[in-house]
Amino acid sequence: MIHLSIETSTEWVDLALLRDSALLSRFSVFRPGGASEILVPALETVLVSAGITRESLAFLSSSRGPGTYTSIRVGHLFVRGMAFALNIPHLTVSPFDVLARQGASLLPAGLDHLVVLLDAKRGEVNAALYRLSGTADPVRIPSSASDEIFSGRAASPRRVLEHLPLGSVGLVGPGIIHLGPQPSDTRIVPPLAIYPSASVMGALAFEARLSGEDRDLSPDLLYGRDSVCS
Repeated sequence: MIHLSIETSTEWVDLALLRDSALLSRFSVFRPGGASEILVPALETVLVSAGITRESLAFLSSSRGPGTYTSIRVGHLFVRGMAFALNIPHLTVSPFDVLARQGASLLPAGLDHLVVLLDAKRGEVNAALYRLSGTADPVRIPSSASDEIFSGRAASPRRVLEHLPLGSVGLVGPGIIHLGPQPSDTRIVPPLAIYPSASVMGALAFEARLSGEDRDLSPDLLYGRDSVCS
């Protein structure tokens, strides 16, 4: 099953063409000004590199957010339009889940928890908490009604550090640039500044298709703020 993933939730515009979970070709570029002007040539690059036509695509996936308002919306609408034109499904995947999968493979084994931090701008972060111990894949822990630090909404980095769970913790994602000096805590391993990968997003989308957990729809995007463009 050949499919295309387009990840635009951060300043990195990343496209990946996959057969099932295997990467066929990829295009990645740092684009702080937005994704609008690069998506068409990037799409042609990944297709030509693999010798694949648009008509060969079985489904498409894009980022659900939260993320940079303009870029994530541009990427979402680009994929939705292409899916409509080709009459194929469009899946959306959370960048939190993508970074959790990436982080779990890069951090030391045996950690209890993983915190994914996206850059919410204005010195804030979007945070999500995952359980690692005793699971094959990272499992997201829902935020409680009384504590929305890990709900994905914009939050102070200081509050995130104050609310870290008990046990060993890894911190990953572009939002770690806002952490500043960290408390001396042996539970916390050195953070990793990584960005969501379109190939990992595509693998997650493919797994959802196989398990029947996907839905052929484009849900509302999650920006992490109310009416804020960045």
